[in-house]
Amino acid sequence: MSSEISARHYNVDVGRMIDMVLAMPEHIRRAWEFSEDFAGRMKRRPHRIVVCGMGGSSISGQLLRDLIGPGGAASVHIERGYALPAFAGRDTPVVCISYSGNTGETLAMYREAARRGCPLFVIASGGALIGEAEAAGSPALTVPGGLPPRAAIGYLFTPLLRMAAAAGLINMDEKKLGSALEGIETLLETCRPDSDLADNGALHLAKRLYGKIPVVYSGDGLLAGAGYRWKCQLNENSKSMAFHNTFPELGHNEIMAWDCPAKMRQDTFLIMLRDVDDHDRVRKSMDAAYAILEPLAGSAVAIDSIGAAGAAGRLSRLLSTVVMADLTSVYLAVEYGRDPTPIGKIEQIKEKLGSEDE
Repeated sequence: MSSEISARHYNVDVGRMIDMVLAMPEHIRRAWEFSEDFAGRMKRRPHRIVVCGMGGSSISGQLLRDLIGPGGAASVHIERGYALPAFAGRDTPVVCISYSGNTGETLAMYREAARRGCPLFVIASGGALIGEAEAAGSPALTVPGGLPPRAAIGYLFTPLLRMAAAAGLINMDEKKLGSALEGIETLLETCRPDSDLADNGALHLAKRLYGKIPVVYSGDGLLAGAGYRWKCQLNENSKSMAFHNTFPELGHNEIMAWDCPAKMRQDTFLIMLRDVDDHDRVRKSMDAAYAILEPLAGSAVAIDSIGAAGAAGRLSRLLSTVVMADLTSVYLAVEYGRDPTPIGKIEQIKEKLGSEDE
């Protein structure tokens, strides 16, 4: 039976997106190795870091921000657009990430940061961004190319992780990284297309999501960026409408949207992402909301991050939630009979703008 499911999967997943998801631990290990010198050029304990990027290139900065947390040694600001924050100056490291190296918005922010004299770092697979950084003598890390940007998250996130470790912002080394990846590899092995169907939680969830509109809720802590990753992967891979918001803020506004007519709710699928270290008040708000919303939604599921509680398990719990998003979105695409890899409408926008994105 598993061989039949695997064959059907690859008949639809022509671009083999699932193989790129399964390769994430390998990408992370490779990136940790080749980013050592690059990461070592980050100054110790910067007060603020700005990470600039779009789409699949920017989520890595958001994940780093959540991993460090609001009480960490530095604040990480994410910029998705054309302008830097007003505070960015000579004491503010700016990391520009564009997988292609040709993203118009990221190039604009790189050039603005250069004019302001910000310490600049560049991560890309090539393109104009690498060329301009090398010409200016800015640290530039060239990562392996040939992937959709959203599938290169291991290559884009890990250099940031190593930079944060080198700067003394997080406690991370090769051994701790390997430990975090062990649980992720177990999850990926369980959810391969040729795995035992009974244990493939991502495929089961994808089948439940068929024909539904996912509404992904998380706390505003460790899983905030991972929740956004769920939304984006469902959008790009599954070609599905999907939405994301965070507690506690949504409990003060969006929660009332569930009083809409029943016919508007019947096709929604509530996905509640929970982390063991969510703030106690946030956890209580999420539990209360789930009890209220489960009977109103077409379907609902609560998903807990996987890993040890506390600081030692943060990376594992973060990555487990990201991996589950990637797997589920690919399987849902196959359920819809759609190859997850092509992103036609995004390409059409790029053509109209006359520039390459991400």
